[in-house]
Amino acid sequence: MARNRIPAVAALAFLALVSFNAAAGWQGTWHYYDEEGVLVGSWTAGCGAKDGRWGVVTSNKTFTQGCRDES
Repeated sequence: MARNRIPAVAALAFLALVSFNAAAGWQGTWHYYDEEGVLVGSWTAGCGAKDGRWGVVTSNKTFTQGCRDES
């Protein structure tokens, strides 16, 4: 039984690390643009109080990773 404990703990630690990295990778903002390159919407996720959506969702988009402080 003790032989199985170390691999089980290692597997759980690995899964926790992968889960944390996956969650951290989705912190940021999608910016949506129209055909002419004008910003028409955005979606911020994983940034707490700054999370939210506005505007129009289009296929022309960019992603900025991380949460920024308003300057």
